[in-house]
Amino acid sequence: MSATPPPLDPALYESRAGVPIAVVTATLLIATTCVGLRTYARAVMIRQFGADDWCAVVAMILALGSGLMVASNTLNGQGRHLAVVDPAVLGKYFRTFYISIVLYNGSLTAIKLTFLLQYHRILGMVGQMRKIIVIAFIFVALWSISQLLVVIFTCTPIHKFWLPETPGTCIPNLPFWYINAAGNIVTDVVVFVLPLPALSRLNLRKGQKLGLIGVFSLGFFTCAISVIRIQYLKLSDDVTWDNVASACWSVGELCSGITCACLPTLRPILSRFVPGMRSHSEQSDNKYYKRSSGRDVSDGSRLKSTDETGSSRGIIYPEDVELQSDDRSDTGIRVPVNRLDPPIASLQMQGGALDRLKLGLKPTVRTEIKVGSPGPGSSWPLADRGIEVTRDFVMTTGR
Repeated sequence: MSATPPPLDPALYESRAGVPIAVVTATLLIATTCVGLRTYARAVMIRQFGADDWCAVVAMILALGSGLMVASNTLNGQGRHLAVVDPAVLGKYFRTFYISIVLYNGSLTAIKLTFLLQYHRILGMVGQMRKIIVIAFIFVALWSISQLLVVIFTCTPIHKFWLPETPGTCIPNLPFWYINAAGNIVTDVVVFVLPLPALSRLNLRKGQKLGLIGVFSLGFFTCAISVIRIQYLKLSDDVTWDNVASACWSVGELCSGITCACLPTLRPILSRFVPGMRSHSEQSDNKYYKRSSGRDVSDGSRLKSTDETGSSRGIIYPEDVELQSDDRSDTGIRVPVNRLDPPIASLQMQGGALDRLKLGLKPTVRTEIKVGSPGPGSSWPLADRGIEVTRDFVMTTGR
């Protein structure tokens, strides 16, 4: 008569399958909402849907896939101790686990490229940023794609990952997962630090500059999640139980990166539905313009619009402001430079301004930026698509 196996410890029947389901639902809901709002703002409100927006959508789709794999894997034993999991479903568990890893790396790659393409659109004309961003783009893309390929071909043949009895070889999970995580953190830091020097040089008021830097610095929250995630990468033999924390932090990392990439693009929506987000000039002047071209300023074009008087004015958008101070030592004029900058020759022609330097007069250029917003009772739907840049040439005494 065969011996009866000893009863299992009751603690082994504990389940935390609800944890990944709750984490995946909450984080994906936030990220999906942000991508949806970004798409509405960029495609509908200002009609500037570009490469970075498409990349954000791809990142969101891949993150959704990875999250759904993590949540659905609870049907195959995720969140329960391996000792009480039906061996018949372990093949499905590891196959779903493999798919979630591939989708995770694909989404992470798309998130980083979203940030870099966004920098290229916003800061591409600031100093040498275009070249720096292109170099960073190539470096990050090569690293991320190489890691994605290694993940896909971890085992030869691929299905050996979930069918270990299959003849073939596999790359050991450790130290590869540590190398992958460390490399991703390094590239994350490069991506999030990249725009800060350029932002600090923008010719904006201190409050505006700090706010802009703060928004772009939110990405470091994603770096913190990546660092925390490392300690959960080493799994014991009880893989179905231990992998809960690692999977949850992975999905949280993706959703955090997507959310941070979308936040800088939501200003048009906030300005329309939250009056408190509008600038003082918007609330007091209620300037607005019609027939905005909707073209992205990053293509080197100049946006035009016609105001109520019929005169043509240059229009740019809040997230596309590209200002930089430029010292002109020969004239003493400090001019904020962007694509709408008037030619220096035109400044020289205004009333013989430079000739008055001999008389002790000091020329200055005053720049006023007004974000378009509808006046009370206005029904014009395109009112807050652009901002007006106005410059006044002022002569003051040098004393």
